[in-house]
Amino acid sequence: MAKKNERKNEFRKNRVTGHPTYIYAKSGDDYKYIGITHAKVTDGTKNIPLAKNPNPKDSRQSYVRPTADKKNRSTFGKKLNGWFFSDEDKEKINKIKK
Repeated sequence: MAKKNERKNEFRKNRVTGHPTYIYAKSGDDYKYIGITHAKVTDGTKNIPLAKNPNPKDSRQSYVRPTADKKNRSTFGKKLNGWFFSDEDKEKINKIKK
């Protein structure tokens, strides 16, 4: 029998929005994720600035959405290899996941 919430730790591109996402759990056919963007504000909501862009090939300021979301795994593309959060940013991510 499959686990209800399987832990994940990967980055994938959202096929609908085109933005990268951090996926931290799988629940059935859904992924729980946090969106990543270069915008300070998304849909009227302030995003949380990151100390370091998780994409090692991009030095621009990046932000994460202040809330986690859940979508079907078919919404996401292939894994984005080499991406990671700095130690300082991991604390911010853990607060959002709760």
